[in-house]
Amino acid sequence: MNFETLVRKIKSVRHHFLRHLGSEIITTVAHSESGLNALSLMNALMDLPVSKKSRVKDSVWDFDDGTTALARDIQGAKSRIDFAAYTSLNATILFEIKMAMLCALEIPGALRIRASPKSYKPHTILDIFKSTIPFFEQMSERKRLEQGEDFFENSFFSLSDFTENDYEIEARLFKRSFRSTTMQGFNILRSDFMLENVLAGPLAHVELESLSWQSNRLNNKETRKKLKWLPNKVFEKCTRAASFAVVDFLKALQENIADTETLNRVNLTSYEEAKKVKLTRRSYDIYVSVRMGSRGYSGRQIIPFLYKMDQNYWSPLMPGQFKDKEAITKLTNTQLNNDFYEYITHINNSAIYTITQYTGMRPSELAGCLAEDCLTRDVFGHWLIVSTVFKGREAYGNLFEDKWVAIPAVLDAVKALRILNRFKQNPFLITNMNTIKPSKQEEANSVSGCGLGHQLQAFLMKVLTLEEFESLDFSPYTLRHSLANQMFRAAVGLPFISYQLKHFGHLVSKVEQRHRKTVTVDYGGIGDALVSGGGRDAPARVDAEREFIVNACDPDGGYAGDNADAHRSRLAAYFKGYLEAGYSKDEIFDRMAEMNFAVINVGQGYCYGGASEEHDASLPCIGSLRCNPNRCKNAVVTEANAPKWLEVYIQNSLALKKIEGDSTEPYPDLRASGEVADSIAQLKLAISEAEGVLRKLGREVSI
Repeated sequence: MNFETLVRKIKSVRHHFLRHLGSEIITTVAHSESGLNALSLMNALMDLPVSKKSRVKDSVWDFDDGTTALARDIQGAKSRIDFAAYTSLNATILFEIKMAMLCALEIPGALRIRASPKSYKPHTILDIFKSTIPFFEQMSERKRLEQGEDFFENSFFSLSDFTENDYEIEARLFKRSFRSTTMQGFNILRSDFMLENVLAGPLAHVELESLSWQSNRLNNKETRKKLKWLPNKVFEKCTRAASFAVVDFLKALQENIADTETLNRVNLTSYEEAKKVKLTRRSYDIYVSVRMGSRGYSGRQIIPFLYKMDQNYWSPLMPGQFKDKEAITKLTNTQLNNDFYEYITHINNSAIYTITQYTGMRPSELAGCLAEDCLTRDVFGHWLIVSTVFKGREAYGNLFEDKWVAIPAVLDAVKALRILNRFKQNPFLITNMNTIKPSKQEEANSVSGCGLGHQLQAFLMKVLTLEEFESLDFSPYTLRHSLANQMFRAAVGLPFISYQLKHFGHLVSKVEQRHRKTVTVDYGGIGDALVSGGGRDAPARVDAEREFIVNACDPDGGYAGDNADAHRSRLAAYFKGYLEAGYSKDEIFDRMAEMNFAVINVGQGYCYGGASEEHDASLPCIGSLRCNPNRCKNAVVTEANAPKWLEVYIQNSLALKKIEGDSTEPYPDLRASGEVADSIAQLKLAISEAEGVLRKLGREVSI
């Protein structure tokens, strides 16, 4: 008989064997035939396999059999549960919990806890019950102390024996957080199927969310207010900080740089963090030598990882070995101290941030990237980063398979991590800062999701203000959701997506072999694949659409242009009736978002003029400075347009520096036409106009 057939027989005979389950001896109470049936049923249930390694009767269930590729975070202990660790649970309660877990694994549809049946993977069920079992363990421990061991063993034969009062008391004492996974465990145990076939009776009727938990993440208003993705300004700030740090690092080491846009911006702003710590090829070679030497590598083993070998590195006293740290560091002016280590760590975290942010890879997928073999090219010649998709392969694989687009910033980040790996000696790309011993390289692994979260958090805390950081409900998935959110913003018309992300969209259209122009790439389609519960109602999409409407339609919002007051007046008139009817502005915005309220964004602003002739030379909106409130009274610019104006400011500033910085060879086409002076004037005008618009919007103007 299969598991479902067996489990449906438990209820009718449970009173014959559950009372004595722990003794391994079945006592026939009234009817020998019933007792025999109970014995046979129990033996059959206990002998059922739960994995290739474990059976129901085992105290340890292990789902890591070594034959299936598992994500980094679910290897080992994450795929194993030791029931012997729960010493306060008696055998009958433990049996019920085991049956609940097996039901969720084998027959999830029968539990009827979801509108549509969902299959659970073993590590998901383990995570759910590792969050739920400790509550019953702690409650059982308290009951044993209060009532005595014998009374507890002879009185509590089911989870249904715990009362509402027991739940209320235990919630106040329970030190772990009450979270969504805990609630999932209770939902499984409370299911009709468990009541009908396994449990002695229903679990106590308690509104779990309303209990006085020490930490309740489901009802914590402060936690729920926090953002699960980076707001625009934070996204901009982090992207700039990470890309600048990586490019500056590579520049100091005289490496080729793929992200030339960021390189130009670094040069324009005189960003020189690498110079501050005196990073050079030689100083980095010495640092690599120190790190590897301290872990037992010989000089011969170190040489392949140096830019250039110097005979002065060899120790005169120990043949085959490099000098010790004190002696070899005298060969450079760079202080290879804690400040240098903190700088290198920040480069590591910046590179990891860039890859995580601009690929949208899950922690498990990032963990699978090998340092030397993670990049490849597709048939179009575009760079891709390679790993393994563990979750939802049938859905996500249709988009990228096991490859993700590697934009120039990601290529530079991979290069930086490969350089750092010279002293780490770890075959994986995303790792901690430790150096692996020569004899331990086969045991090396990438960072877990927890380790990745720590590295990303360290980066954010260094880059952001405390207020900005504390506004985030941060996890390793925050950046994935942030990418999706930016995709959604692009789809609804916000001109925010940075150079890298626009390039991302262009490449995706090629990787997917879709014949679309760059300007019409459906970012939202990719965004849906990056968030759980995607589609039109995805929180990230709703947030993006609502933000777009607020930026363009708030009667109290910030606007630039001669027509800004008229714009506010029109909006105030539109809102007046609704406000007088008792609706709040937020409710109006929510309704406008639900109705997919149309706002037409024409580039850098919104036009309130009546002109329709595209080639009317008298209109200032023709050309790159369209919808300029400094030149046209019909133009209105909102916060939504600020990123586009910032791009105008940056691109023209870079072009101006290139022309003025090399007077002998300005742009060949401009020099040949004799229009250099006019071009410089136009660039300066564009810079001035963009700066003026940004300042009117209260935005910081920087490269």
